Amino acid sequence: MGHQLNNLKDLYILELKDLYNANKQANATTEKLHGAATNSELKDALERSIKGTNKGNEHIRAIVESHDEKPTGHKCKGMEGLTTEAEEHVLKGEFGDDDVRDAMLISQYQRMAHYAITGYGTVEAFAKRLGLEDDAKKLGKCKEETIEGDLKFSQMAEGKNGINADAMA
Repeated sequence: MGHQLNNLKDLYILELKDLYNANKQANATTEKLHGAATNSELKDALERSIKGTNKGNEHIRAIVESHDEKPTGHKCKGMEGLTTEAEEHVLKGEFGDDDVRDAMLISQYQRMAHYAITGYGTVEAFAKRLGLEDDAKKLGKCKEETIEGDLKFSQMAEGKNGINADAMA
């Protein structure tokens, strides 16, 4: 891991770096998923996700730098597994129908999103405990925006005329 973790602040910084790297990996894969998506609403949602994740990472970078650290240099193994799986399932999978691919894409995308939501929740809780109210507010907002985006993906998949319904045919 690099250096010894002596207190909650050390853990907070490490978790921020982990989330920063996780977001970068997720975005690289989301860009590939965007290229594979066929549903136009899904493509738009993936574009919004990429922009939102970049915005989240700008906040993380600023927070980490405010603690005289750099956000880079840490590799998130958890997201690495999720991105590898997403790319294998969506980009290398064989599908008889575009709607089936889009349904798989949402499934894989949401796994990455849920990982990010958990990451934001963790660093928000640590920031609150450390009395870093501004950090906690920014991280909480990032978490809420990620949750909102995730719900839109669920609605696209599960709606009456949604992608899952289209994939049934």
